[in-house]
Amino acid sequence: MDYPLITARLSIEPLSMRDLHTFISYRQDQSIARFQGWQPDFSLEQGIELIASQQGVFLPEPGEWLQLGIHKRESGEHMGDLAIHAVNAEADCYEVGFTIATAHQGNGYAQEAARAIISHLRARSVAKKFVANTDSRNLPSIKVLLALGFELQPTKGWTETFKDELVTMEYFETT
Repeated sequence: MDYPLITARLSIEPLSMRDLHTFISYRQDQSIARFQGWQPDFSLEQGIELIASQQGVFLPEPGEWLQLGIHKRESGEHMGDLAIHAVNAEADCYEVGFTIATAHQGNGYAQEAARAIISHLRARSVAKKFVANTDSRNLPSIKVLLALGFELQPTKGWTETFKDELVTMEYFETT
């Protein structure tokens, strides 16, 4: 993979230690952590471990995840991350996710970044299919997925207890 990926406003590349403090900050934001697989007590040590474990990884191995930092192109400011997950052994199906720090939400950055990684993976003939899931209450994420051309697959959603709340998870896919 060729990084950074450049869009009109963004630069996207694997997270590095220069992203550590902003990465920790938005992972500790209760309003963001509510819909994510981590707890708001995400520690400095956890951040260092995650970033260090992904050094030199440009595509995740089947079953693994890779976090890519989303930066403002002009200033280099770190604003969030994309997550890509190689779903199957053939690594032709990827799950995508995104997290944008609260101060930068509502500006189209998640959509712009996700569109860039999807286009890049398709152009490299790496991915044939993309999937995503989100809590049904996370309307901004659902809007991003629909804008990217994902389609809701109602029969593939599920209900679960997540962080002591009963939630309905919505499943989306695109080819």
